[in-house]
Amino acid sequence: MIESFLSAVAVAECDEMGHMNIQHYAAKAEAGARVLTALNGGSESRHNIPLQMHLRFHKEMLTGDRVRVMSASTGSDQLAHSIENVGTGLVCATALSTYASGRAPEAPKADISEDAKPRSITQETPSALSLAEAKAQGLTRTHLSAIQEADCLHDKMTIPAFLQRVSRSQAHLWSLVGFGRRQQAEAGLGTASLELRVTRLAPAPPGRALEIVTGFTPPTGKALHYKHVGFDAVTGACCFIAEGVGVMMDLSTRRAVKPPIPQTDFA
Repeated sequence: MIESFLSAVAVAECDEMGHMNIQHYAAKAEAGARVLTALNGGSESRHNIPLQMHLRFHKEMLTGDRVRVMSASTGSDQLAHSIENVGTGLVCATALSTYASGRAPEAPKADISEDAKPRSITQETPSALSLAEAKAQGLTRTHLSAIQEADCLHDKMTIPAFLQRVSRSQAHLWSLVGFGRRQQAEAGLGTASLELRVTRLAPAPPGRALEIVTGFTPPTGKALHYKHVGFDAVTGACCFIAEGVGVMMDLSTRRAVKPPIPQTDFA
């Protein structure tokens, strides 16, 4: 693998618990890919954004932690990124980025490490669906905002920009579950993402509005499986699907607990 990014975690990149938020892991993987493009003599105009990114989260990163990305090509138009804490030497997250044929930046070859291989999200890549189909599945609107130029590359919304919206939708998600952020704080609980797969299906250009609908399945043990689907609110096109697995934690012990979810009908 080759070092493709080196920096530190900023305050603005952290959530209410002081942990680096999910979109910034994706952003650092994408920053590493852009460095690879530059090192190979490319330019911003030649850089391509991935069609899919599969993230696994292993350790928390906090404000001020030094962060490094190590990257490699796994073949089949895919890059593997290892997002590491420089101070501890530990791998905090991994990202597998898949590109259109022939569009992945060049990097040294390596096999996919065990900590990067998909674990809980192994089903086939999802297909686009309509907003009506999503609502028929029980998904509920959790976000609506305009798409800005800064969210896009080549007039296509990037995966980190979509995940920024998803991180806001997570608060709605836990409220839908029946145990929102305020109740969590009062109980000394927090949440963490374990795995996340984002598939980009349509461009979502600047000047449009993005609507996200969210749903979940009943917890299996301590894990909650959820889905966020992003639509172009103007055309109705299905632009993104994010599939995730999360847990609730006791903040005093830093251990996962079974969510104290009221009896309800799950989507």
